Amino acid sequence: MVRAHYPKVRHYRIPDDALIRILEYLDPRSLFLVGKAFKRVYALTMTYHTLRYNIELAVAGMRDGSTLLQYAPILARLHLLSSYRLDWPQLNWTHEFKIQAPGPAHIGVSGGFIHQIRPHGVYNTVEITELPSCRTGRTPALTRHRSFPTPPFETMAIDSMQGLMIGVHIFCQNGIIGVQIHIRDLWTSGKHPRAAAESYELATQSLVPVAEASLVIQGKKIALTLEFADGKTSHLFMDWRNLGARWIDDQDILMLDSDLLLVISNQGGHTPMLSLFNISYLARMSLIRQFELPPHWVPSSVKFAGNKAARTAVPGSLFYPDPTNRVMVIEAKSITSKSASWLFINEVYFSTAPYRRRESHVVPWSLWGQYSAIKDFSRSKKSANIRGPYPVGSRVVYLDSERSHRGALNVIEFEPFPEKAPRLDSSWSVVGPRSGLFPSENSRRLPSATVESYGVDELGVTEDNIVLFLEPQADFQPLNVLTFGAPKMK
Repeated sequence: MVRAHYPKVRHYRIPDDALIRILEYLDPRSLFLVGKAFKRVYALTMTYHTLRYNIELAVAGMRDGSTLLQYAPILARLHLLSSYRLDWPQLNWTHEFKIQAPGPAHIGVSGGFIHQIRPHGVYNTVEITELPSCRTGRTPALTRHRSFPTPPFETMAIDSMQGLMIGVHIFCQNGIIGVQIHIRDLWTSGKHPRAAAESYELATQSLVPVAEASLVIQGKKIALTLEFADGKTSHLFMDWRNLGARWIDDQDILMLDSDLLLVISNQGGHTPMLSLFNISYLARMSLIRQFELPPHWVPSSVKFAGNKAARTAVPGSLFYPDPTNRVMVIEAKSITSKSASWLFINEVYFSTAPYRRRESHVVPWSLWGQYSAIKDFSRSKKSANIRGPYPVGSRVVYLDSERSHRGALNVIEFEPFPEKAPRLDSSWSVVGPRSGLFPSENSRRLPSATVESYGVDELGVTEDNIVLFLEPQADFQPLNVLTFGAPKMK
């Protein structure tokens, strides 16, 4: 018998320089996964700063920003990113800035700014104060401040990426409540260059005064929510560039982006539903799919907590939260008790829903609940002592005021690639097997020097800051801005 002879198969080793050039083409998430599978790739990523930076972006749930390397070298980015990754989960802020805003004023946080609206009879003064962000080169000493005279506003919102400031005035004419939308340039307060008009008026069909108003900007669209004194709620959607608009009445809404809208509706004692709409063209708003919420939420008030992180890189940013890691929260408060539950799910689940053709028109909770996690506050504390939730990127911040007058800050961090499986307490009643959510929790009691003698009423949370809205005083509103990633104060 003649035995065949085969040539030996030779394996060629790719030189390190060539392999590095190949790895540089990978996005941070792919690079991390390749490094986890191959020891040689991992060793190279730990040796070369560019690759190491991309690995750290993946672990931190971030993407690289728009700033050129010549203005911010890799080592500087890596150092700052490491600070963010370590300080945020530990609630270790590195700078505090206290503000005493003169009253009376409407004060809020949006678009990376604190805005103050002060009435002066027939006109207002609007002051905007930029929040610190070392990711964008705005250290506490370099933040910008502006003050403008404006028509009367009751609420406003800012989108710094579009240089946009929108103010809303609520008025009554012939017994009908109306709204006036002012579309202005953020830095000049004049007409925004992309707006069809500087202002626009609409009627609401309501004779009842407005108790509360809130405004959200999402790309080329805005959502104005009006809560009337009789408990009813109306939502105005408008394309601020061409002034196309429509009203809808429902319990709560959340814009995923300028084309997709989520709506929560209770159906009179039946299981509450989550509806996904296409709002690309407001005149032809169409229903895409509905999702059943947990059946035991029937006797509950259900609402959204929208994510405040920017979806794209702010000009000048070194890095920013990866949009694929954005977490949204649905809060359910029991009507019959003081308990509450928070449902966490990645926003990507709903933004990809239009492309999942195999799902039925109504998706049961037993299916899509596998992609979510639920934290129940009824087991350990009363929900009345909780301020929040405030989602930003892949983390959720809230204030627990039960333990002291000052309260304790809490953060739930959903790490995309945790080093080890987190230990969850009994309050996590659901963690879906397909959720990809790995929550880790931490708490820090607010130091007495941070709040002085005031209690905390509300929080404003951004990618870089937690703004404490302290108890209003007779003639001013005290605030404290806690900044992460800033140079440590001496």
